[in-house]
Amino acid sequence: MRAPGWALTGVTAGSEATAPGSIHLAEVTAGYGGPAVFKGLDLEVDPGEFVYVVGPSGSGKSTLLKLMHGTVKPRSGSVFIDGVAVSSLRRGQLSKIRRQVGHVFQTYELMPYLSALENVLLPLQLGHPMLRNATAYAVDALELVGLGDKLEQRPGTLSMGEQQRVAVARAIAAQPRVLLADEPTGNLDSGSSAEIVELFRQLNGMGSTIVMATHDEVMLSRYPARAVRLRPRPLLEVAS
Repeated sequence: MRAPGWALTGVTAGSEATAPGSIHLAEVTAGYGGPAVFKGLDLEVDPGEFVYVVGPSGSGKSTLLKLMHGTVKPRSGSVFIDGVAVSSLRRGQLSKIRRQVGHVFQTYELMPYLSALENVLLPLQLGHPMLRNATAYAVDALELVGLGDKLEQRPGTLSMGEQQRVAVARAIAAQPRVLLADEPTGNLDSGSSAEIVELFRQLNGMGSTIVMATHDEVMLSRYPARAVRLRPRPLLEVAS
């Protein structure tokens, strides 16, 4: 596997000196029009750290990852990735950050008219137009998640678990500095789940920062790491 090597370039808005792969939420209040999901949230993830986000449905796991990705803007406060205030960036600037942040969406977000290979390859080519051998990177990622024999199949012909693995392959293909994974093992059996977590741990060992939302307490016991536990207002952080 290749070591993560994409540096954030061309974005300076709200920068603070920090190491690649760091995440910092400072006094963040966020919600969707009603009561705040988070209020005055402070959270730091160190470069190269593996962190679980744990909590029941509705506790804010997806919202927290979307804040880190820049998909959701906070009502107040700031979100920094690699020292860059992503919460203050314009859309064009934010797209540069997202090239360096892999995101496994809970709903997969696959394009139904593209093959598994094309679903991984297209965002890789768009995000990294100067990358050579993009197809090889995409094939490598799909092989890593056990789909090397289903490159040409479209999402509609794949099981839910296989679609989930395509989403994982898309997120890891460029070996991002930061990987945000929203319930990436939710539709996988225990064996496949273990393979995905082992893959994330391998990426983490090569320097990528991993933030993974889950409700699987067995997984936390088997693969211990720092855990941020969410309760319905306020957030409670505990180490495990």
